[in-house]
Amino acid sequence: MPKEYTEKQKAARRKAVREYERRNYRLNIVFPDGTKERIEHLGLNKTASAFIRDTVLSKLDELERILK
Repeated sequence: MPKEYTEKQKAARRKAVREYERRNYRLNIVFPDGTKERIEHLGLNKTASAFIRDTVLSKLDELERILK
């Protein structure tokens, strides 16, 4: 049977989720079919999400250096 949470625990969890969402930016992106498999085939030992996040952040860093 699943554990029942107290109202105090539920409120603390909601607060933590709101704070996490406020500190992070979430995108919903659609890629062509097969993209996930292509990323996995690279054998990078990271999820497709982690690969995409790291790639975008790396490219942003690169562009910011060029444009400064």
